[in-house]
Amino acid sequence: MKVKNYRKPLLVIIAALASACLFCGCFLLPQEEELLSFELLRPMEVEFTTIQVQRGSIQNILRDHCVATSAILYEMSFHSRSGFLAELNVQSGDEVKQGDILAKLDTGSLEADIQRHKLYMEKIEISLTQARRSGSRDVVRHAELDLQIALITLSQLEDEYEKATIIAPYDGEIVFLSNLRIGEWIPGHRHILTIADPARVQFVYTGQHSMLIRYGMEAEIIIDTDKYLPVKVSMTPHEVPLEELDRYRETVVFTAIDPDNIPQEVQLGRRYDFTVVLEEKSDVIVLPRSAVSTFMGQYYVQLLEDGMRVERDIVVGIMTNREVEVISGLEENETIITGTLR
Repeated sequence: MKVKNYRKPLLVIIAALASACLFCGCFLLPQEEELLSFELLRPMEVEFTTIQVQRGSIQNILRDHCVATSAILYEMSFHSRSGFLAELNVQSGDEVKQGDILAKLDTGSLEADIQRHKLYMEKIEISLTQARRSGSRDVVRHAELDLQIALITLSQLEDEYEKATIIAPYDGEIVFLSNLRIGEWIPGHRHILTIADPARVQFVYTGQHSMLIRYGMEAEIIIDTDKYLPVKVSMTPHEVPLEELDRYRETVVFTAIDPDNIPQEVQLGRRYDFTVVLEEKSDVIVLPRSAVSTFMGQYYVQLLEDGMRVERDIVVGIMTNREVEVISGLEENETIITGTLR
């Protein structure tokens, strides 16, 4: 019996299948793509705006507002007496003359008592004159004692009347008046009104920059758009006693350099702008504020050296909103970068 050999035909079939698979696989491989070509990009040129370091002058000017007031202010009240308000003869802004009665409390029959007592004293004086003519020493002494007693009583009555009356101590203007009504109960020592002497005008500043202003500095009060009043600092916190420093810590007083030429349109209680030069220097290096940068408390600038940007630390002095004084770190004619143009 013959046995068929199947190995040879099987090997042929396997070889054929392998060749077919290999041939088909060649079509599945990705084809090599053509490489793209790029042009090299050139860096964009940068242009700087610059200035040359120069010397000049710098001023640190403070502009704020102050209030016109009087150097003489008299706060008035009913001294050591309370009572019902009987008279109020002024209004805020009124001008008064020395001796004017400004306000009174109800004193009942006090005024009549004073008048009666003055008449009684006149009778005693007549009796004393007659006693001296009589030559009797006892009668004279008796009349003298009556007169002394009458004088003491009259002084007490007039003192009570004075406590119940507010009288203008000098010519002036009412700059403050409490809101009062006739018949209102007024406690003793309550501040009723304030009189100011309009001839003694001064200007008071209590702003946040007061500690920068020093005694003797000159300033200008802007009265109008084209009218200025030259003044000087006459009082600052550095002049007052230590125990009163808290009261005046934020107070600066300007007085006119020529008190006789204060414009008539100046009104007490009105606010006026002023300018004062706090610091000034000349022949120093000055830069625009925009050219100076700061980091962690250190100031620096950017210079242009050989076409390159270079940073350099500087020490500054006077600084304003627009300018900076450079004490060290720069020399004249060096080039400072102030901006970049692309």
